[in-house]
Amino acid sequence: MRRAIAFTMLLPILIAAPAAAEDLAHGRQLAERWCAACHIVAAEPSKFRRARPFAAIAARESVTRDMLVQFLQLPHATMANDPLSATDAADIAFYILSLRK
Repeated sequence: MRRAIAFTMLLPILIAAPAAAEDLAHGRQLAERWCAACHIVAAEPSKFRRARPFAAIAARESVTRDMLVQFLQLPHATMANDPLSATDAADIAFYILSLRK
């Protein structure tokens, strides 16, 4: 009985833990594949494209992880119509914020 109670109490933590662990390399890979047509995704921008460079987005103090994740899951006109999963959006957000200096 104690094991069942302990398992029930730990289950939400066990489920949430993998979702909270962002993958920086995966985020960069996704950004290079999905975002680089419009954004400069590297830390050091070489030229301006149609959309704000990721380093400039990261530099804004008001930008948060949650804000980026929510934004990335919403469609916008210039993005591909394939919605990002919560995990992919979190990985890209983690990558963007890694560029913050």
